[in-house]
Amino acid sequence: MFSKNLFSAHNITPIIAIVFLLIAGTSVSSCSRKKTATHDEEKKQIIEYYTCGMHPSVKISQKEFNEGNTLCPICNMKLIPVYRKPETKDSTAKGKVLFYRNPMNPGITSQEPAKDEMGMDYVPVYEQADDDTVYYGCGMKGQDHVYALKGKQEGMTCPICKMPLKKLSEQEADNLRGVIGKVTIKSEETSLAGVKTEIVKKQKLFHEIRAVGKVAYDPDLAIAQDEFVSALNAYDVISEGTIPEIKDRAKKLVNASENKLKLLGLSEEQIKQLAEKKDVQTNLVLPDKTMWVYGDVYESEMNWLKIGDQANIITESLPGQELQGIVSSINPIINPKTRTLRFRVEVDNPELKLKPEMYVDVFIMSMYETANKNKEVLTISANSLLDTGIRKLVWVHKGNNEYEGREVIVGPRSTAIIDQQKVNVYPVLQGLDEGELVVKKANFLIDSQSQISGTVSASYSGALDTDKY
Repeated sequence: MFSKNLFSAHNITPIIAIVFLLIAGTSVSSCSRKKTATHDEEKKQIIEYYTCGMHPSVKISQKEFNEGNTLCPICNMKLIPVYRKPETKDSTAKGKVLFYRNPMNPGITSQEPAKDEMGMDYVPVYEQADDDTVYYGCGMKGQDHVYALKGKQEGMTCPICKMPLKKLSEQEADNLRGVIGKVTIKSEETSLAGVKTEIVKKQKLFHEIRAVGKVAYDPDLAIAQDEFVSALNAYDVISEGTIPEIKDRAKKLVNASENKLKLLGLSEEQIKQLAEKKDVQTNLVLPDKTMWVYGDVYESEMNWLKIGDQANIITESLPGQELQGIVSSINPIINPKTRTLRFRVEVDNPELKLKPEMYVDVFIMSMYETANKNKEVLTISANSLLDTGIRKLVWVHKGNNEYEGREVIVGPRSTAIIDQQKVNVYPVLQGLDEGELVVKKANFLIDSQSQISGTVSASYSGALDTDKY
């Protein structure tokens, strides 16, 4: 009777409702616990630093962010947090690899991964964390010769120059790295001053040479070529004889004629071709299918000019036409009166429109190359460099409102294409690493602040002994 009443139509609805509430309550409680757990996990996450989604090299500390430095110093976008990754047993993140050492002989190091005679891999040597930094160097100046390593390291050599690495104090390391001053400036001050930074990165550089030229009329060079060919012909005849003195005189005459051609601007290759073909270039005095154009560059541009560079020739007498040529030779001597260096361009002249003594405009696009023929080089904008005439200085943003004045060595002023615009830049030869942030706007403010705070300023030029800083 009791069982019948319990499952009657009158009683079953309240029972279902109670069961539903119990299930729902369990689900809500479970969901609430999950949300609470997720919230707790988020709270446990530690913000490592703040960065920009477009410029990941930007790293702003939590303190700096709280002080109001919430925008990217490059593009002014809102900075986003980067959380510290939880440490795991399998974690192998030890920092940037500086170089590699032989596992059996630490004195043997390499800049690239390598194997020893036994086939064992070289051991990577990592960049050290800030809280446990020990500096080592070989004594040579430059960023590449100073390392921050972990703990005590013995017997290792510099991977650049192979000299033994020795422990350094922070001041000694700064001196070798070219650091001449450090200054801390609040975020509010740099924001008000409009301090802007840029990333040191690799780019292709070039330089446009523009020169006034003239179609060659050079009877002196034509005569010198004829004298050289005659000297060669005479030596060929005399060399068949048996009198050594006559042969020696003929050889000296050939050498003298060759030196005269060099002084007049012919290259070794051109002299070699003249010796083989023995054909004097009449286009030096009369119109021909190929003509020579002479141009002059100032001393500041002479290092850009290279044999083989393509040149474009424009003249008012041929409106709308542009002739192409190749730089064929460069004079070995600077003109003492004009302080210029003469070069020669060989130009095609199929319709004989170019005449001797005709004035032309010469345009040469010369690409920058390193000594090992690399065309991409570390670059900073011209505004980033403080040039005192005695030394060149940049201010590097180290994070945490800290700026480091560093002496650098740069190449010639160049041009780069950035955001489809031509920008004046300098190639960096020594003193900066790829990815570092340098100040490109309001760097004079930071330099002045360094003077006020008692550190070395660029405005002192060379009056102070930089070895003491």
